[in-house]
Amino acid sequence: MLGEPPASGRWSWASDLPTPRTEVGVAALEGRIYVVGGFTGDGAPSARVEVYDTESGDWETGPSLPEPLHHVALVTTDGRVFAIGGHRGIPFEPVASVYALDPDAGSWESVQPLPRARGALTAAVVDGEIYAIGGQAADEIAVRDVERYDPEANRWEPLPPLPTPREHLASASLDGVVYVAGGRLGSLTTNLAAFEALDTRSLSWMSLPDMPTARGGLAAAAFEDRIHVVGGEAPTRTFDAHEAYDPRAGRWNAMSPLPTARHGLGAAVAGGRLYAIGGGPRPGLSVSGASEVLFP
Repeated sequence: MLGEPPASGRWSWASDLPTPRTEVGVAALEGRIYVVGGFTGDGAPSARVEVYDTESGDWETGPSLPEPLHHVALVTTDGRVFAIGGHRGIPFEPVASVYALDPDAGSWESVQPLPRARGALTAAVVDGEIYAIGGQAADEIAVRDVERYDPEANRWEPLPPLPTPREHLASASLDGVVYVAGGRLGSLTTNLAAFEALDTRSLSWMSLPDMPTARGGLAAAAFEDRIHVVGGEAPTRTFDAHEAYDPRAGRWNAMSPLPTARHGLGAAVAGGRLYAIGGGPRPGLSVSGASEVLFP
C-alpha cells in the first residue's frame, strides 16, 4: 500500500517489481502500469507481464507476451497496450511484430507489424496514433526510421526520418509534439545528448537544446508540462540523473535524482505521479526490481 506522499518533487519508493528485470517495456493505462518483457537475472529473455495498481500499491501477473522479447517499445492507446518491435533471443534478433493487449479480453493479438524489424526503439502516442522511432535493425546499428500507426485502420505509414540516427533512445509526447531524447550508436562509448522533436501537425523535426547528460538506455515521460528523462548507462556506471525540459522556456533543469541509478528502465505517469520501474543497476546485464515514484 502507498503511504503518505513525501515532500513535493522528491522520489519515494513504491512496491518493488515482483520479477526484477532490465530492458523492459513500461506504460500506463487507466491507473495501472504494465511492465513487459526484458531480461531476468539469469540473462534469459522474458515474456512476463506484471501490472501495478497505483491506487492499492499491489502487483499482479498479466497475460504473457506471445513470445519472450526484450528492448520492446510499449505504449497505450485505444484502451489497449501495444508492444512494438524489440529483440528476440541472444544474439539479438530484431522483430517487426506488434502485439496489442485488450485488458478486458485478457489476451494479446497480433496487429500490423512494423515496416522494418527493429529493437531498442522508442514509441509515443499523439491523438490516439502511435509514433515508432529509431532503434536497431539487422543490417543497421542505429536507424532513422519513423512511422505512424493508426489503430483504427491497422496501418503504418512512413514519416520524415529522425535527424540523428540512434538506438536505446527515449521519447515522450506533449501538446502534439513528440520529443526524442538521447540514445547511442551501438556501444556504451557512443552516448548522445541529442534532443529533437517532431511536430505531428506539420510533420517537421526541430533540433532543441541537448540534454545536459549524454546517455543511452534512459527513460522519458511527460509530467507536469515538462519532458522528464531519467537513468541511463555509460561504460563504467549507470546514471541516477533526472533532468526535465521545459518547452515554454526552452531549457533544461536538473531535478531530484533517482534513488536507484539504473539503465534499461521504464517511466510512466499514472494517478498524477511519475514512476520509474525496473532496469539494471550496473552496465550490461544486471537487474533491479526498483519501483520509485515522484509526487508533484
